[in-house]
Amino acid sequence: MKCKVRTAAQQYGMLRRGEVLLGLSGGADSMSLLHILYDLQSEYGFCLSAAHVNHGLRGAQADRDEAFVRDACAKLGIPLHVLHADVAAQAACSGEGIEACGRRIRYAYFRSLTDGEVATAHTADDNAETVLLHLTRGSGLSGLCGIPPVRDGIIRPLIACTRADVEDYCREHSIEYVTDSSNLSDDYARNRIRHHVIPTLRELNPAFSASVLRCGEILRSEDAFLQSQADALLRQAQTPFGWSRKILCAAPPALQDRVLHRILQMYTGSAPAFQHIRQCSSILHRSGKAQISQTVTLCAFADTLYPDRPPRASWIAPIEGGTAVLPFGTAKIQIELAENIQNIYKQDLTNCLCCDTIYGTLFFRSRLPGDAMTRANSGCRKSFKKLMEEQGVPAPFRSDVPILTDGNRILWAEGVGCDQSFQITEASVRILRIQILREDYHA
Repeated sequence: MKCKVRTAAQQYGMLRRGEVLLGLSGGADSMSLLHILYDLQSEYGFCLSAAHVNHGLRGAQADRDEAFVRDACAKLGIPLHVLHADVAAQAACSGEGIEACGRRIRYAYFRSLTDGEVATAHTADDNAETVLLHLTRGSGLSGLCGIPPVRDGIIRPLIACTRADVEDYCREHSIEYVTDSSNLSDDYARNRIRHHVIPTLRELNPAFSASVLRCGEILRSEDAFLQSQADALLRQAQTPFGWSRKILCAAPPALQDRVLHRILQMYTGSAPAFQHIRQCSSILHRSGKAQISQTVTLCAFADTLYPDRPPRASWIAPIEGGTAVLPFGTAKIQIELAENIQNIYKQDLTNCLCCDTIYGTLFFRSRLPGDAMTRANSGCRKSFKKLMEEQGVPAPFRSDVPILTDGNRILWAEGVGCDQSFQITEASVRILRIQILREDYHA
C-alpha cells in the first residue's frame, strides 16, 4: 500500500516539502495513513502533524475516539490538534445537513491550522461511493468526477487504495484503530451503497473501485476543458451591466448551463440547484425574471442578462490630475493633438471628442431628470431615458452610466459617445480621450 501512496504522490504532486497536516479520525483509513506518512517524512522531507474533530454526536464513543488518537499520536511523537464542536447545534442554525455541516467545520478547522497540505484518508472505495451518491441525485459531469486526488491544498494519498488494502495493511503492521458504529447502520445513504450496491457491482467487476477512479480521471480532464470554454464565454459575453444574451444564446447548451452556474454561484455564494439553472436558462431565451433566493433575482431584458438591484443613488465625481473616482471604478481623460488620431483604435473613437470649444470645469456625474443630448452624426436630440433604452442599459444600472459635463452642457456619455457639438472634425486641433475602468461590473 505504501507503494500506491508513493505513486499517487508522484502522479499528483503530493507530499511536497513543508508541513502536512493529517485529518485523523482514528478509523482504519486514517490510522494506516498516519503510519505511512510517519514513515515517509524523512524520504519526502515534510513535517507531519495531525488534527482531530470531536463532533459531539456520538457521546462516549466520540470521547473514546479522541482519547485513542491522542494516545496514538503521543506514542509516535506527532503533534495533535483537537477541536470540540457541537455540529448538531450548528447544523440547526445554518440549515445544513449534519454531514455537510460536519464536513464544513472539519475543513475550516484544518485550514485554520496550516497553509500547507492537508491530507485526508479518502480511498478508492470512498470515491466510488461518492460517485454513486452523486449519480442517484442526478449530478452533472463535475459530480461524477468523484473525489479529486488534489484540490485547494487538500491531498488524498490513499485515493488509489481500496478498503481491503487498508485492512490488510493494518493487520500486517499490527495497527490498531477504532470503528465508528454509525458506519454499520443502513440509516445513511452512503452506508446502504457501501453495504449493498457496491458488493453487487463488484460481482460484475471485481476492480469496480479502480474502474470508477479511472473514469474520474477521464471526466476531470473533460470537465476542466468544458469549464475553460465556459469561462472564456463568460468573459466574452460580459458587458458593463451584465452579460449579452445574444452571445450566450448562440453558445452550445452545455456551455450556457455552466455559465449560468458560475453567475448564480457568484451572487449566492454556493452551488446553485438544478431548478435554478433551468429557471435562468428559460429567461435567458424568453426574457423575464428568475428569483433565486430572497436577495438574488436574475433578469433578462433586451440583450442583457443581469442581477436585479436598486438603482444607485445620484453621484458626482470631480476630475483631478486627469482621473475621476467613480462609484464603481475610475475614469481617465487625456488631451492629445488631433494629428495623432490615427493612433486611436476605431472602437475608441466613441470615447473621443473635440475639446477646442470646451470651457469651464469638467466633472462626471450620474444622469438627472431632463437630461438629453444630440448624439454625434444623428442630428436628433433625445432624452437619456430613450438613449439608455436604445443602448440596452437595464433600468437599475442607468444611474451608473457616467456623463461628462462642464456644469451647463453634456459633452459625452458612456456607450452613447459625444454630443454633436463636440464631435471631432477636420478643424479639430485637440481631442479629449476618455477611458472608463470598471473595478466591479456587477456591484
